[in-house]
Amino acid sequence: MGAPNLSFTFTRGKISDEPGFDCIAVTFSADAPYQAFECRATKAGESWGRGVGTLCASFSATPANVQRTFEVYDDFLVRGDGQYRISLFAQGADGSWNDNEGFVPYGQSETMLDADGHEFLVMR
Repeated sequence: MGAPNLSFTFTRGKISDEPGFDCIAVTFSADAPYQAFECRATKAGESWGRGVGTLCASFSATPANVQRTFEVYDDFLVRGDGQYRISLFAQGADGSWNDNEGFVPYGQSETMLDADGHEFLVMR
């Protein structure tokens, strides 16, 4: 079956240390059941991937098409001010993880897009 595809939306593209602007909310769902999920933050231009960077959120087994919401706080962006890649990974029932192949990392011609077609890079 393979790893599920994720659809997601988020509340804003910038985070600061100012109250009321210090986090974004991310809502996502998967087109197939998953046994694990993690969200990671890495500074733009640095290595990224599952298990790399700051763990922002994780979930256990969830059925297909169930929406989950979590928040990414400015405290999670630990490599200083700048742009960060926020990566979403889900592990399918067969143990395989999605690898964000469908999401293009920062610094290339396109950026990762949410379900509404908005760029998904966070700037601190």
